[in-house]
Amino acid sequence: MKKLYPLSLLFLVNFFFATPSFAQELLERKISIRVTNQPVDEVLQQIGNLGGFSFSYSPDVIDIKNRVSVNVSNKSVREILNELFKGKVIFKQRHRYIILQKNQKAENEVPSEFNLNGYIIDKNTGDKLANASIYEPVTLASTISNQFGYYKIQLPTAPTSVRLEIRKEQYVGKTIIISNRKNTYLPITLNPDTLKVLSARKPNIPSRAESTFNPKIEIPQIEYTTTTYVLPDTIIEKDTLLFVSKLRGTYQRVRKDFSLAFASAKQAINTRNITDTLYRPVQTSILPFMSTNRELSGNVVNDYSFNVFAGYSLGTNILEIGGFINADRGHVKGVQLAGIANVVGHNVTGFQYATALNVVMGNVKGFQYSTLLNFTGGNFKGVQLAGVGNVLLGDLNGWQISGAYNYAKTVKKGHQLSIFNYADSSATAPIGFFSYVRKNGYRRYEISTDEFNYFNTSFKTGVNAFYNIFTVGFNGMVNNKPLGSIGYGFGTGAKLGRGWMWNADITINVVAMNKDFNSNSAAGLFRLNTSIERNLGNRLSIAFGPSINILAGNNEGTAKDDRTFLSTIWLGGKPDKAQKDYAWVGFLVAIRLRDKL
Repeated sequence: MKKLYPLSLLFLVNFFFATPSFAQELLERKISIRVTNQPVDEVLQQIGNLGGFSFSYSPDVIDIKNRVSVNVSNKSVREILNELFKGKVIFKQRHRYIILQKNQKAENEVPSEFNLNGYIIDKNTGDKLANASIYEPVTLASTISNQFGYYKIQLPTAPTSVRLEIRKEQYVGKTIIISNRKNTYLPITLNPDTLKVLSARKPNIPSRAESTFNPKIEIPQIEYTTTTYVLPDTIIEKDTLLFVSKLRGTYQRVRKDFSLAFASAKQAINTRNITDTLYRPVQTSILPFMSTNRELSGNVVNDYSFNVFAGYSLGTNILEIGGFINADRGHVKGVQLAGIANVVGHNVTGFQYATALNVVMGNVKGFQYSTLLNFTGGNFKGVQLAGVGNVLLGDLNGWQISGAYNYAKTVKKGHQLSIFNYADSSATAPIGFFSYVRKNGYRRYEISTDEFNYFNTSFKTGVNAFYNIFTVGFNGMVNNKPLGSIGYGFGTGAKLGRGWMWNADITINVVAMNKDFNSNSAAGLFRLNTSIERNLGNRLSIAFGPSINILAGNNEGTAKDDRTFLSTIWLGGKPDKAQKDYAWVGFLVAIRLRDKL
């Protein structure tokens, strides 16, 4: 005879000894039992003995003398109990006990809500499927099947019928119309998606054309062409290419893990399982996992989204405001404002502002502003403005403006404006203190002599239309000559054809007028130089041409030149002790090292 335990005593015992992890296993233990026309209490006793636990129930709940027959093999205790009681009894698990109670809602004709529960099962193998998504698209009620494949979802009874959606990665989705608005045990079978399974098993064999320094990047819904690089000969270009490779590799990893960065565990499962797009006019959230869109927030596109601290959604159509962080897996249109950062998985069209950081993995069309950093993984059309830096892995058709640095793959229209600018290639001139264009840029390493300094070395970088100049001059201990100079300037060049080029450079130099390098004796040299360059080989050129110079400061005749070659032509008279500012026409002869033709 089944031993009955008073419920009050049992609950007290369970309060001190309940262990959810162990209890969770009781209803999932699989047993085999075959009985014919036996009382319910004896059948429960046998089930408990086979499963290694005990039942607790009241005779008022269950007719213990009612005779039943059971014939199952390797089924879970939950399935057997559902088959025995047909939904009239609910069961809870506490420690080593399963408590049987009367299902009060089963007798309620018009309940306000009802529960569905059951297993998600592979139709071909009969295996229970964990981490399947079960949701109702109108109310956004949802759940995830547990490690045993069991699910339980609470649904409203207000609609005449409820549409239940079941999704599982690599399985064909299923839609079920629920017309019976009562607590129901409902096992659901899914068919494997054969095409997806085969695609997942297909090995990814890289092409020979893919270089170690040039991993291929795939960005959704944008035009993005991978460049095949030829290994440069210079150390500078090798280091630059390695940096670009690391930057793009980091981008790939970030984009791959994007959906997991802001989502809860259940939200991440839903984003993998559900490919359908859900829509809501308004969404509010406190944190990504505390939202009016609940566990389906990563699958919902909202017209308006208001996030107290941080929000997570599939996309925004009109306006999104976040106290700290806005995170959208898909597209954003309209206006997006964040106290700290905006993170978008695909494209942005409109206005985007963040105090610290904007990250867009796809294209941007519009205006993007951050007081610190902007990062765009695709193409950009519009204005990208940052207090510190902009990084663009795609093509620029617009302006990049920042306080420190700009990076872009290809500049097609517009300009880069910052202290430091970098581009793989540029159809326009970058404007800044230092600009480097890797593929079609202008670079010269120059050694020269002129009427002012016996030895000069210069580095020029940018594009033909506009480049930066860094120069150092030196005379050693030669009498009546300055110790040396250091300067910075800008230049422009034009190709004349057949290996000839014309340049015009202007530099501003600080000159040390004596060996002591006393600041009181320093002077300023303004130099405008024009030259003709002739290619002598694959990397070597020679250049020569006149210059106009203005020397200002406490000079006292130190610009005197005793050479007969490259002699000085004075403008406004030769220098004397009474004259501090004067000008002359000079000359320059230079040997230049440049990139390969």
